[in-house]
Amino acid sequence: MHVLMVGVDESTKGGMWTVAKNYLDSEQFADSTHLKYISTSITGSITGRVLFTAKALLKIIKELKTGRYDIAHIHMAERGSVYRKNIVVDLARKYGCKVVLHLHGAEFESWYKGSSNRNKSFVRSVLNKADGIIILGNYWKEFIGSLIDDQEKLHVIYNAVRVPDKNPYNSSADCMLFLGVVGQRKGIDDLLQAVKLADSDLYPSVKLLIYGPDDGYGIGTKINEYELEHRAEYCGWLSQENRKDVFDRIALNILPSYNEGLPMTILETMAYGIPNITTNIAAIPEAVDNENGKIIGPGDIKALSSAIVELIADREKLMKKSELSYLTAKTKFSLEEHFNRVINLYNELV
Repeated sequence: MHVLMVGVDESTKGGMWTVAKNYLDSEQFADSTHLKYISTSITGSITGRVLFTAKALLKIIKELKTGRYDIAHIHMAERGSVYRKNIVVDLARKYGCKVVLHLHGAEFESWYKGSSNRNKSFVRSVLNKADGIIILGNYWKEFIGSLIDDQEKLHVIYNAVRVPDKNPYNSSADCMLFLGVVGQRKGIDDLLQAVKLADSDLYPSVKLLIYGPDDGYGIGTKINEYELEHRAEYCGWLSQENRKDVFDRIALNILPSYNEGLPMTILETMAYGIPNITTNIAAIPEAVDNENGKIIGPGDIKALSSAIVELIADREKLMKKSELSYLTAKTKFSLEEHFNRVINLYNELV
């Protein structure tokens, strides 16, 4: 079997790239699928992005003309991603490939519902061209199912992470982590307000480490505005090489998002045995509950602050949640399970 996979470039540094990199890093998956990966989008200027996409499409045409590919596995989000990937879908169908659309967009549903009727019709046409559609959780079944003619095309395949053989959680860690794009959608302002409320109830050693791209939010200024210089630190991008060292310092991961799919930061920290405080949106409750972590409503700053104080001060409770987080990651979100389900889908289509 030969698979042409299309997605984003490493420079985007987001969840879609993390998922794609899992495929690329697996020699077993790459060998069994003769995987070829081509990225169609990068960050940067509009001119640079357009040129990059144009060159990528030429590469895709060159590969498809060989006639060797059985499957085109296309990672797709909302907005411009739909238009770019529609071209790839049409090319793949032209050259006789089965098309798998892998949906990622945290804001796909809200973007679709706010679109014009003409745009909605276009989105439905793109989805209906696919032979298989991978969605990140059961929460999307009803919505995506309402947009396509054949419900059998839908396949729930969770995002996945590499899970260590044993729970590596550091029981003496005393830092909190925010890992993601630093902005309103991820609830960073709510988190800073919650930490401010909890400040007097936290030991001096407890720090909030903030990692991720700051897309104009101005996190340094915000930390100063909330007078949290002693409690919060913006650390920039967290590289794959530094993840283990950082995770070893983390007692609790916090992601109070408003829109998501199934965030890789939650799965990555769970695989390390780190409990999560997060929100009851999208597929998150399919990974985190009040047994292995803490679930709150988006925007509920008081509940977030209370959860921080409750968990960070109770080492025994943290350890119990750590074991359950690790077990959930190992049994439900392992790469092995993910790869097996994707390859089974390929085989069904071919």
